Amino acid sequence: MRMRLLGLISATALTACGGGSDTTPAPTPAIPVAPAVPVTPQPPVVPPAPSTPAEPTPPVPVSPPTPTEPTPATPVTPPVPVAPPTTTSPGWPMVPPVTVMPPVPVTPPVTEPTVPATPATPASGPYTLPARTVGDFATYTDVTMGWKVSVTQRITKVNANGGWENADSVSQEKGPQTIEVFDGQGGMLSTNSSGYGCIVTYAPAALQAPPSASVGASFDYASTMSIPCSKEESSRALTSKGKVVAIESKTVAAGTFTALKIVSSETNFDLRTSGASANYWVEKTCWRDTVTGLIVACNTSTTSKGTGGMSYTSASELASFSQAATKREFLDPIRYAGPWTGSFGAYYGTCDVNITFTGVITGACKAAARATSVTGSVDKAGVVTLSMSVSGGATGTITGQAALFDMGGTLAGAAAPGNWALKHK
Repeated sequence: MRMRLLGLISATALTACGGGSDTTPAPTPAIPVAPAVPVTPQPPVVPPAPSTPAEPTPPVPVSPPTPTEPTPATPVTPPVPVAPPTTTSPGWPMVPPVTVMPPVPVTPPVTEPTVPATPATPASGPYTLPARTVGDFATYTDVTMGWKVSVTQRITKVNANGGWENADSVSQEKGPQTIEVFDGQGGMLSTNSSGYGCIVTYAPAALQAPPSASVGASFDYASTMSIPCSKEESSRALTSKGKVVAIESKTVAAGTFTALKIVSSETNFDLRTSGASANYWVEKTCWRDTVTGLIVACNTSTTSKGTGGMSYTSASELASFSQAATKREFLDPIRYAGPWTGSFGAYYGTCDVNITFTGVITGACKAAARATSVTGSVDKAGVVTLSMSVSGGATGTITGQAALFDMGGTLAGAAAPGNWALKHK
């Protein structure tokens, strides 16, 4: 199951790897300028001759009876020429009316939105993956056949050529972290996540979408997956063909994004001529954020034929992330989900805890002289609070700080002095 799950999740992030959304706030409702003028540009109103004592006529007639006195916004003496009406582009906010006369023209904002204001009809691209930074991370949820897990991918190394390495943790699994290596184009070069007990390589790098993409662009990639430690299948053939079909607004747990919609078909075939195991056909629709380059969601339908052949669907989406290059992030406790283990000093001993998707912590500690139950929580900022209840004894509270794959703090009460530390399994 780990091979299958991580294959899907890792594939999801091939061309991806900060909070919240990159969607531009809704425009401020337009406020009519007083006095109201028609939206169709009018020639300037000619001021009355100085010798004529008549009152200035308002630019827009008012329903009878007609006021005999000028409106509050119209200066009485001397008459001031009325500025021509100013039109605004759809989607741009209008400047609020001013109270000091004479009136001034309405001007559009000088700062352009960072993403297209109307997701349905933005520019088509191209949109290119931004630079990676050590410490960037993305957490995804994946639901396959009703089983939900989360995967957190953290960049641990960036090369001079733009390539990088991910260290991954899975919420429902224990064991060594998965290490994935990518080239500067976002293609996977190697991984140890396939369950073979060795490093699997890809030549050329396994790409699933172009690093720079525009609406209408198509792609066709092929790669060979080599498995040096397998006594059965030594290699598999991978293909990915698809097209960027649109730019859409996509809302997921981590926010709302303006994203490239990418539709593709993939295959994964055993290259043995006899005794071949399952082959896979995958139909996939994914959305890639135009700003961060992160895959924000994927819907996948997989059919396998051969040993254990079956069909199933999967849905994955971005739940938490942080990216230094674009200064975008969305923090959520789900990035800490999964099993953790560590030491709480001689008093409490070794502790094993589990963190849920919402940051709830439960577990237990065992020392030579006592057993302790642990409850607590970690919030979206990584602040940890733990309640330590010694069997047949007192209850104490300790606090600390969590990072993606480790957390710790200072012991207190009966356990002091000393420190505590946990690492993600």
